[in-house]
Parts: sequence; C-alpha cells; structure tokens
Amino acid sequence: MPEEVIAVMPYEEIPFMHWGVITRYNFSKEKARYVPRKRWDPLTSVEIRLYDEVSRVLIPIGKKRGHFSYISPIRGRRPQASKHTGQLPDVFEDILAGKDYAIFVALDDKRAESPFSVQPTMMRINGYSAVTIINRYPAMIRYLEESIRDEVKRLVEDPYTRIAYGVNLITFPTKFSETLSDVTRDSLAAMLKSMIAAISYCVEEARKLGVHLIPVYPFFNIGYMAGASQRRLHAQVYIDLNMDGHGALMENILQAFEDQKRAGSCHLCTSKHEGRVVYENSRWIVWATSSPRRNYHLRLATKRHVARITDLDAREVQDLADALIVVSRALDRLGVSKDRNVLFYSNPYGYGSFFHLFIDFIPFERIGGVELLDSCRVARYAPEEIAEMLRKAVAEEAGG
Repeated sequence: MPEEVIAVMPYEEIPFMHWGVITRYNFSKEKARYVPRKRWDPLTSVEIRLYDEVSRVLIPIGKKRGHFSYISPIRGRRPQASKHTGQLPDVFEDILAGKDYAIFVALDDKRAESPFSVQPTMMRINGYSAVTIINRYPAMIRYLEESIRDEVKRLVEDPYTRIAYGVNLITFPTKFSETLSDVTRDSLAAMLKSMIAAISYCVEEARKLGVHLIPVYPFFNIGYMAGASQRRLHAQVYIDLNMDGHGALMENILQAFEDQKRAGSCHLCTSKHEGRVVYENSRWIVWATSSPRRNYHLRLATKRHVARITDLDAREVQDLADALIVVSRALDRLGVSKDRNVLFYSNPYGYGSFFHLFIDFIPFERIGGVELLDSCRVARYAPEEIAEMLRKAVAEEAGG
C-alpha cells in the first residue's frame, strides 16, 4: 500500500485549535482570547455597494472591502528556527514517515480526507510525489463544535470582529527541496497539482455547507525572512469561508478587470510588455512588472485567458513549474535575495467577475516609511533594466 495508517487521534484528545479544531473538550472561557478572529480596520474598510440599474442607486450587499487581519495566537506555536544553527526544522519528514499526526487532504492529485475532517492520522506515505495537508497552526477555525458555537461567538465577536472561519492548506514535495531553484520540474508540477486538487475539494465541500463566496489565496513563502517556518519547500493556501468581503487589493484588481471588460479587452491577453519580458514558454509569459512592489518584482500569466488556478490544464501546470524554476534560478544568478514570496491571484469562487489569473514573484526586501504609509513603493531599478539582466541570466542558465 502506498499509504499505511499507523494511528488516529481520538476526537476528545485534539489540542485546542490544532488543525483549526475547537471542541467542548479543548475549549474553556479562558481560551476565548485565543480563538482566531477576523477583524476589519474601521478606518480603512468600507461596505461594498453595487449599482442597481433599476433604482440607479448604490445598494449595500453586507460585505466589506479594505484592510483586515486574521488574529490567531496559535500561530505563535509554530516551529521556529533553531537558536543554535539558525536552521528551520523539517516537520514534514516525520509526517511522511508516520511519526506525527496530520490531516491529509490530497496525495498527489488524489483526494484523501475531507477538508473538514476531525481525524488527525499518523500515516506512512509511500509512492507519492506531493502531499497536501491541513495546517496544524492555522490562521482560521476549520471546525467549531455546534454545542459551544453560541458561547464562543458571544465571547469573541463585536461590530468589527468575527470568528475567522476557513481552511489553511500546506502542500509539500515528498522529495526534499528547499527552494524553487533546487526542486525538479516534475516534483514542483506534482505540488501544484496536489494543491489544485485540494482547493477544488475544499470549495466543493464548503458549498455543501452553504458557503458560496470564497476568496482563495495560494502562495509560497520561501526562506525565513519571507515568512517560512519550515525548511522544506512548501505552498500554502488560505481559503476564507467568512463570506464577509475581501481585501482592498483584491477589490482594486476586480475593479481593474471590470474596467477592462467594459473596454472590450483583457490587459493580460493583449499586452506585449514591451522591453520587460523575461521568459516565456508555450503557455506562460514572465515579465518585470511596470509598477514593482519590490525590486525584481516579476509577474507571470497564462497565455490562455484563465480565471482561476483550478481552471489550469495539465500542460499549463507543467509549464508553470518550468517558468517558476527558470526565473528562480535566474534571480539566483543575479544574487537576489533567496527569501521570496510567490503570490497567486485567482478569481474568488462564487464571484462572476471578469478575471485573468496571474502570479507575482516578489523577492524579500526591506521597505521604508512611505511604503508603509500608502500603497506605493520606491524602486531602485527600471523594470526594463531588470528584464534585460534577467534575460541574460536565463540565457546563461540555459547554456549551462
């Protein structure tokens, strides 16, 4: 058997908030302060209003857009870098060997346990290239026992704060790699397929629970300074099940695509990114974005108009793995920080918005006051200059 169950953790023994689970056995009034909350900033968040063609007025829809925070003290218990070696741990090794508990959502692209399972399992994994599990230290609650739901809500919620509901996924390769530069294309493609399968599974199961508006945030944190708490390369997905809106940046993206729709075209389908193209293969194009959030900020998009990450076909997934590895190695050649974030912008599920999937590849960099003060960045290099340097690095990498 490629997977072998060693043990299943009893429901009453699940620790408070591990895997996003709160039960009558692990909750107490004293723990209310540690319940994950989603809190909207009253100075930067506003209600979403949609224009009604009949009445010709803006109608509030009970959702917000703006800045919000997931406040989850359980995140502080995540494994940290060793004070002696500075190395991050590899907790995934024990999970694969059946020596630690996990909730497995997808093995490669094969569905495993329900995304809402409350059965952590020790399971020895063999014969797979990638695994997707529930994050043990999540930013959101995945399961709140019905018998204590009202009590928890009463202790936690206020006009700007609500219990944070959602699913946090982690996908990692079974063969150890630390970065996008040392992972194989097949291993990375397997990771992407596993992550996509798990997202589809989560969305389907959430809809059965009556959740129909679902922002999904896939990303890689690579390196300690970029937010990684594990050495092994891994991807994460935050699936927000609160149905209370989305962030200001997502709102701006949705509005920008809506403007493009009204103009009768899609920028990502028509732009040639003159002078800024870094790399392209059959199905993806990579360029230095014209308004960078950091120096060496790259953007990737499919050549086909695709709205969601789960719309990608097998060839697009394989070519995405290729593009990510090529640009990562090119950045290495230029001596760019190996701490990096890779951010996937995908149309939220349940939204009928015009959208073209894209990915931001952003190396870590210290930022200054003006960059925190507003949505702006001060970049040292022109995007055309970045693209020229990276094209040369890509060619050198290909030449050996």
